[in-house]
Amino acid sequence: MERSIEAINTMLEEVWHQQQLLFIHAKQLKLTQESVKQTLEDICMRISKVMACERVGIWLFNEKRTILTAQNFYDARQNHQSSGNCLFQQDIPTYFEAIQSARTLSVEDVRTDRATQELYRKGYFDQTVRSMLDASIILSRGVGGVLCCETTEKREWSAFDQVIIAALADMIAFIFDRIYRIEVEEHIHTLAFTDPLTGLDNQHSFLDKVDGMLPALSKDERGVFLYMILDQFTEIQGVLGHDGGEEVLKETAKRLQYLFPAPAVTARIGFDHFIVFVPRYFDKAAAGLLMDRIADEIRRPMHIGGHEVYLTFSYGVSFYPDHVQNAKDGLQTAQVALEAGRKKTKRKAGRVYKPGMHTTMKEMMLSEINLRKGLDLNEFCLFYQPQVDGLTGELRGFEALIRWKHPERGLIYPGDFIDLAESTGLILPIGEWVIKEAFTQLRKWEDEGRGHLRVSINLSPRHFLHQNLPDYLIRCANEAGVEPKRLKLEITENVALQDQEEVKQRIGQLVDLGFDISIDDFGTGYSAFIYLQHFSIQEIKIDRQFIMDLTEDPKSLAIVQTIIRLAEMLGLSVIAEGVETEEQWNRLKQLGCCEIQGFYFSKPLPIEEINQLLEKADGKLPIRSNLGR
Repeated sequence: MERSIEAINTMLEEVWHQQQLLFIHAKQLKLTQESVKQTLEDICMRISKVMACERVGIWLFNEKRTILTAQNFYDARQNHQSSGNCLFQQDIPTYFEAIQSARTLSVEDVRTDRATQELYRKGYFDQTVRSMLDASIILSRGVGGVLCCETTEKREWSAFDQVIIAALADMIAFIFDRIYRIEVEEHIHTLAFTDPLTGLDNQHSFLDKVDGMLPALSKDERGVFLYMILDQFTEIQGVLGHDGGEEVLKETAKRLQYLFPAPAVTARIGFDHFIVFVPRYFDKAAAGLLMDRIADEIRRPMHIGGHEVYLTFSYGVSFYPDHVQNAKDGLQTAQVALEAGRKKTKRKAGRVYKPGMHTTMKEMMLSEINLRKGLDLNEFCLFYQPQVDGLTGELRGFEALIRWKHPERGLIYPGDFIDLAESTGLILPIGEWVIKEAFTQLRKWEDEGRGHLRVSINLSPRHFLHQNLPDYLIRCANEAGVEPKRLKLEITENVALQDQEEVKQRIGQLVDLGFDISIDDFGTGYSAFIYLQHFSIQEIKIDRQFIMDLTEDPKSLAIVQTIIRLAEMLGLSVIAEGVETEEQWNRLKQLGCCEIQGFYFSKPLPIEEINQLLEKADGKLPIRSNLGR
């Protein structure tokens, strides 16, 4: 049918008007799939009039272009709008190929045209539809869908019709591109400001929100920063698996959100770390009540994967404006307080920030870095202090004592770095280094014909109870080809402050492997006789404080005498440390002490001097006579 100039002008005017409406909707900043519904309904009704057709559909592809979904479908005969119907490539492959192969698809008879026969057979068209004109909706990311016009009268579509429907399709593409860009921007914003696992704010969002809140607080109002970490979360995740660990974090986030509704800000800032800011706290004492509330909520059992999970947490607290003036400093000072508390204990630690903590933490951090570096660069060495027969003074073995040859500070004694090693966990690799080094030296002495010598080493409580210790000891003994009996393991009395049953099992395990266990500093703690009663030890070492006054204080003499007699009754060896005078040695001889150690015989010496000493003594003469003193 030929169109009049007037009809064409009317159509073009309608198209221009449609463009204006689409532009108005597309430039809306809050445009979404939901808000555009009414717009699409209006568009379909107008296109129906412009194109003089009874049915109009706007369809969009899925990402793989295997499914078309109706965003809106209008039937003018019934004035009915619908959406959500789907067409599948597997059912109508020819049609899918056709609409992606050309800008428009013009069909005069849907029943006979090859592109639409599959649609017709599948019942997409009702019996009255005869012709169809489609145009691809081309989005910025490619062919995104199709605009479909259907008529009940058979119709030969003109080139002008195809130009018009293509223009209309481009207008629709404009609005869907705008929706897509908005959704992408929102997704990027979500990634930038939200923790994807828990839905909490992330660190960036936390800092942004809190910095916006602080100026609104009055001069009498405080804010509290609470930095939290879940205790032993790594171990919990190891039991529950990765998915179970994630569920624990999600549940923790829910509980924190329940405890701290708006205007408080809660964020997850990494692994098992959370930060909370609570505004308008007037009283510091309220922070204590706050922690009690958190503890009660967090400690409630979680039901994860058929397990009941019980959590504890550690925390650090800082206050605005007492300690900080912005959110970043608030987060950092609360974390510093947390780390200061965790230096003392790894569970249920809690500290409030103090200004001096930053300096202390910095010094400790530098010391820790140096300590790690010292271990990596092999800056540690062993000094050996002789242990001799209590009656004859003949050499029996040595106690190996670690030293740190610092390149700038010189020789550093263990009292200046062992506590740091304990608190940072470096005590484990340091302890393993001592074990390996001691076995290596025992092997060298055995090769030199001095296989009778023994070495004692000190083990920290943490290392003594570590699960890998027995295997590591045996592996080092086997690699060196040295009998375990030649390495004596010294532990201090405070090991008994741990789980006594666990200590008992570990001592028994090591004794069964062939190692002797010696109790260092015996008599200085309340637990001394627990060892004698419950643990299968082989030796006790009398603390130097009793030896120091042995010849002058009757009480010290009585204590030493009692320890030696008790050891004899129990079949234990006794070694006295801190012997510095001949009078002390003579008195210990009279008391029947098995072995002696102290400056009277020798101070701890580097291995080079010890080897020189061995060449002179040859392990036969009293070591005292070979020191040249």
